[in-house]
Parts: sequence; C-alpha cells; structure tokens
Amino acid sequence: MHPTPPTRNDDGGCATPEPAREAFWTGYQPGFRFTDAEPGTPEFFRAVEQHRYALEPHIPEVVQFERWAGRDVLEAGCGIATDGARFARAGARYTGLDGSPTALALARRRFELAGLEARFEQGSVAALPFPDESFHLVFSHGVIHHTHDTERAVAEFHRVLRPGGTALVMLYHRSSLNHHVTIMVVRRALAALLLVPGAAGLVARLTGEDAAVLEGHRELLREHGLSYLADRQLFLSNNTDGPGNPLSKVYSRAEARELFARFDRVQTAVRFLNLRVFPAGDRLAATRGARALERRIGWHLYVAATKAPGP
Repeated sequence: MHPTPPTRNDDGGCATPEPAREAFWTGYQPGFRFTDAEPGTPEFFRAVEQHRYALEPHIPEVVQFERWAGRDVLEAGCGIATDGARFARAGARYTGLDGSPTALALARRRFELAGLEARFEQGSVAALPFPDESFHLVFSHGVIHHTHDTERAVAEFHRVLRPGGTALVMLYHRSSLNHHVTIMVVRRALAALLLVPGAAGLVARLTGEDAAVLEGHRELLREHGLSYLADRQLFLSNNTDGPGNPLSKVYSRAEARELFARFDRVQTAVRFLNLRVFPAGDRLAATRGARALERRIGWHLYVAATKAPGP
C-alpha cells in the first residue's frame, strides 16, 4: 500500500499547490525504495535499472530507444534518468528536465559514471525552458498526471516538438485492474484493517509493504478518519506513489485522446497489470495470460501523439 490532502478543482483533479507537489517529489525518488546501495554509487544505479526493467519489461518495447538514435530527445520529468541513459546509449541527443534538484544531481552523476553526454535542466513540465520546435521526441513517463497543469504540459510538449515530432507519454489508466480493483477495493480493505490494533503486522505480511509506508496510511487515517477511505481522489493519490503524494489522476483512452486533441494523430496502448500487492504477483504478471490481459486493463496508458508535419 502506498499525508497532505488535495482539494478538488474543476477538471476533476486536484488544485494541489505546486510547492506541495514539488516538495514531495524532491524528497521522494522511487529508486530509493528498491535498493540499500548508497545513492549515487554504481551499485545503486545498477540496482535501480535492473529493478525497473524487471518490473516493467514493456518499457523498452513501447519506447524503442534505438529508434531515436541521432534525434533530439527531451525527457520531461526525467527523475534520475534511468530511461535517459538508455536513450543516450542508443545514440540520442538527450535532454533531461525535472523539478527536483535531488533527482537531477543523481541523473548527472549517473551520466558521469557511464561516460554519457546529456543536457540537464531544472524546470516545470508546464513551462518548458526551451525554444519552439526543439525536439523530435518528448518523452514523459508517469509525470503529468501528478500536476493540475496537465493540459498546459501537453500544450508545451506540442510547442517544443518539431513538425512531425512525437510526444510519448505514460498516464495512469482509469479503466484498469489496478485502479478499479487493487486500489479502490483491495487497498481500501487493507487500509481499513490498519484501524484494528495490531493489524499492521498482518498487512505487512500480506502486501510486503515496509513499516514506514503503513505508518503513513495510519497517519492519514488519524488525520481524516473514515473520509480517507471514502474520498476517492484522496485515497487514489495516496495509493499510487505513496502516502504523502499530493495528486494522481487517471485517464481513459477517450480522455487521453481528448487531452492530446491538438496533435495530428493520437494512438494509445495499455501495459502493466501491477500485481505486486498480491501474493506472487510479480510472477503472475510475467505469465502469458497476464501479458495478454495487460493490453486491455493494464495500469500504464501510453499515448503516442504526432504533431502535424510542416507545410
């Protein structure tokens, strides 16, 4: 299972103040959860990369890093640039942008250790510090659904793309097993269990979550009471990327196509069932049946949007 409640706004998401969002993502880097290696060491980067592509083996298939050799690629929300290193190794002219100085320091260290070249900039995905028509590809994986400025971010992606360029973006999928069943049913039931004295140990054994994560949910229950379980947006945000995450939004395929309507052509694909909360979930997710099912009700909704070619 994965405290700062968001407030609703008129787009169905949350009007979470940007400082709260940036504070969370500055202090929270997902790679830190997957290894005990010292951040910034070669062992740390190897462990993070190994975990990422073992858990999400669909990423190289969807992104096709080699396709972007010799092209100008912007990763909007690059984090510690695990995918960025793959772009650079494949021969792309890579630029990484992130709002977190912690992430960018680690990204620069990663590239230094690997002898790779890149440009890194600190900034917002909703106000990109680049001229018009600068890139062949804007890649953004699991970023813009965490900001209330999602529409502005998409407009910025369109602006900085060259004619005929591509925006490849991962959003959380509304019509997914993870959203409807895992988060809204299973995780709610497990969170409710935390109200029972002594039940945290049972929840930890069932889910594999560490004590700090479970304590974060208990703090939310103490702060909000049963409304933590009843408020869909509050519960969703705190059960995607961890307690304290100010905002997560979900999109259907139709909503994603509408979001990218300014583009000339929009294609969607779905991957990743995300079964890790279930016993033996990672092994189950690797089966042939699960691989087929993830293309319909997976958690990751990929949007490949092409800007109209020039005259």
